Amino acid sequence: MLLTLSQASISEDEFLLFKNYISKNSGIVISPEKSYLIETRLSKFLADAGVDSFGEFYDYVISNSDPSMPQKIINAITVNETQWFRNKTPWKVLEERLLSGFVDELASGKKARIRIWCAAVSTGQEVYSTVMCVDNYLIENRVNGINLSDFDFLATDISSRVLDIAKKGRYNRINMTRGLSDRYKARYFTENNSAWDIDPKIRASVRFERFNLQNDYQAFGLFDVIFCRNVLIYFSDALKKDIITRMYHSLLDGGVLFTGNYALYDLFQDGFDTNHYDNLTYYSKKQGGELE
Repeated sequence: MLLTLSQASISEDEFLLFKNYISKNSGIVISPEKSYLIETRLSKFLADAGVDSFGEFYDYVISNSDPSMPQKIINAITVNETQWFRNKTPWKVLEERLLSGFVDELASGKKARIRIWCAAVSTGQEVYSTVMCVDNYLIENRVNGINLSDFDFLATDISSRVLDIAKKGRYNRINMTRGLSDRYKARYFTENNSAWDIDPKIRASVRFERFNLQNDYQAFGLFDVIFCRNVLIYFSDALKKDIITRMYHSLLDGGVLFTGNYALYDLFQDGFDTNHYDNLTYYSKKQGGELE
């Protein structure tokens, strides 16, 4: 007889199996004191798999009996906390320190495109905040001859579930109250049956890709700006170092990396210059810097 969801519990050995599986497939490290996350978020799949325990469920997963199950597990276990203009300061840096230079480079023909990557983008608020910031800057500064089509915006996340939400660009009342100013709401959103749809111009500017940050970045090319905020804290120290190293190689000389609350310290001092704006520390790739 199958266990009900309330009866399902995970043993120490079963926790270790899933801890290692999740780390290998997503990079996320779950500590023993948070074993309840696996227990509560994956219990719902036991009945679907027709099994009585997490041990049997693990065997079911690795047997590939359901090819969609690995993605379901990733969708269930990832943290998707986000909001508009979260912590605000990165977009102040974009507006006040970066965009004027980008516009000059585009106008002079020094660059054909400005490329921005938002990694671990969740339900889309970060990348759409970035696109709106750029568009608003161009409008408010009456920039002629430069528009959103001169910018490439890439947004990636490992969870297919949140990417499906992001691609739609439709947000409920609670989402709209989290960090979005009335001015941006009026300029870029239309109310539609108690939800708000983002301006199609903003939505169409973004390319969404499902992507594991443990994978190869080379196919994405080089970027002027990379946002990798509020995700590194979930990884091991070794994976953090690996991701930052690969992001370094994904930046053009002078390119900017936003890491949220994760400080690079001296480990990457040969490759990055450290910059400060209010309480924010961000990093720019040194001209001719070296990083192994």
